[in-house]
Amino acid sequence: MAVRKVAVTLPEELYDLVERARAVEHRSRSEIIQEAIRTHFGEAVYVPSEDERRRLVEALDEVDAHPERLRSWSEVRSELWTGR
Repeated sequence: MAVRKVAVTLPEELYDLVERARAVEHRSRSEIIQEAIRTHFGEAVYVPSEDERRRLVEALDEVDAHPERLRSWSEVRSELWTGR
């Protein structure tokens, strides 16, 4: 699939939302923004359950309250693979 790079200017509050989602979901800015555009234009995307939404909000709040606890994706992935 061909890709094109674009520059997008976001209001501070939208930028903060993207950054918080990136931190929790371990995804790139491009992935977050692509999903938002797909959602806007009606392409089917994953819709989290109410429990998943609640847990995401809790995780975002935890990141805000304790940014020093934020872990890298490689650390989380390693933990998941080893089953610790």
